[in-house]
Amino acid sequence: MLTKIGAGVLTLIVIVVCVLSAKVHAIDARVNIDRAVELIEAESFSLARAYLQPALIDPRISAAERSRGYYLRGYSFLAQEMVVSALKDYHRALEFNANNPTVLLGLGRLYSEGRGTRKNPETGFLFYERAAALGYDRAQFQVGRAYLFGQGVAKNVEAARTAFLQAAKQEHLLAMLNLAASYRRGYVADAQPELALSWYNKAHVAGAPAALLSIGFMYANSELGQPQPEVAVQYYRQALDAGFVPAAVHLAYAHLTGEGAAVDVERAKMLYQRAADAAIPAAYLGLGHLYETGAGVNKDLDLALQWYGKAADVNEPVAFRRLVDIYLAQEGEAARALALKWSRRAAQLGGASAHNTYAWLLATSKSAALRNGALALDQANKAVEADSNAAYLDTLAAAHAELGEFALAIAVQRRAIDAVGDVDGGVKDELEQRLEAYQRSQPWRE
Repeated sequence: MLTKIGAGVLTLIVIVVCVLSAKVHAIDARVNIDRAVELIEAESFSLARAYLQPALIDPRISAAERSRGYYLRGYSFLAQEMVVSALKDYHRALEFNANNPTVLLGLGRLYSEGRGTRKNPETGFLFYERAAALGYDRAQFQVGRAYLFGQGVAKNVEAARTAFLQAAKQEHLLAMLNLAASYRRGYVADAQPELALSWYNKAHVAGAPAALLSIGFMYANSELGQPQPEVAVQYYRQALDAGFVPAAVHLAYAHLTGEGAAVDVERAKMLYQRAADAAIPAAYLGLGHLYETGAGVNKDLDLALQWYGKAADVNEPVAFRRLVDIYLAQEGEAARALALKWSRRAAQLGGASAHNTYAWLLATSKSAALRNGALALDQANKAVEADSNAAYLDTLAAAHAELGEFALAIAVQRRAIDAVGDVDGGVKDELEQRLEAYQRSQPWRE
């Protein structure tokens, strides 16, 4: 009997030891996950994954903990632009916890933006919607944006407001700002500016100084009656004083033009510089303009090009136009090549105007090395598909002429002349000059 009792005690001890060991290992896995969080916050992503790996294969942690671990590893991959791996880990995280709102939001963004997979806003919206139903304010905001702009779902302003309101009740600041915007002209035919103003004020009180800038825009754009530029400038100043640096750009413009503020070019430059120091792209354009024109500074085209170049690097459309115009005004092959380079960059971003400018250079450049009739025709067609105005048809005709397709060039140029009508005799004269060239089987050169 003693032997049986001893054997039973020994078995019990073994069971207790195994249970305790399992708990210790599970605790170790949780410690590793917590350590990975610290490493991710320190941007040590590879090391974070090294800590997560043993935790992810530990059978003793819960499904929710495993879901968290896969999400964290996916986040670390995403931080290093390893988007395919991030997408896989986010899906794995969802397998272990189908109601993980953070994972659902992450998947929504990946599908909506086409990162790691083909762009699919409809699928992205479904993930946003699932997370929003769980009460996640960030997902509710994304659902609101999708409805407001018709991204992945049919545009529905009322549905957008419902989603924004759900997030706003949790003091989601961007939801408050977008809810306010949904009552403004441009989003709805029947604007309700007083409701917009009310929500902007609530957002400001909740901690969003950007709301003050938007209120300023409403006063400047006659959304609250007659334009009141002086009142708008007051709000710009309040926004800047509250720490919203983008307001400096609009305050600078007011001082540059005298719209709502005294003309003070020195102050405008200082405000543009403050915003540029905070990497606000519009400030780069402002400084480029000052140096290009010599307003309040010594005219310096090289500095102007530098500032416009910084703006172009962050895809500011106006910057591309300024760069192209400046280089086209200069003599020489190198300048024309640079004009073509910036025009190509703009066209890659899309937009009818950018396609048209690029096509014109490709079709009409005096430099044979820069001309490309086939590409000019492709770009000109893209512009005309968006808007068949006289200017774009003129470019399309020039592209046909560059390819030696003079019958087509003549036909399209006549359409351009008809489109301009009698509104501008000077423009019509230019179009007719080009038509005469095509009738002589001569392409146009500039």
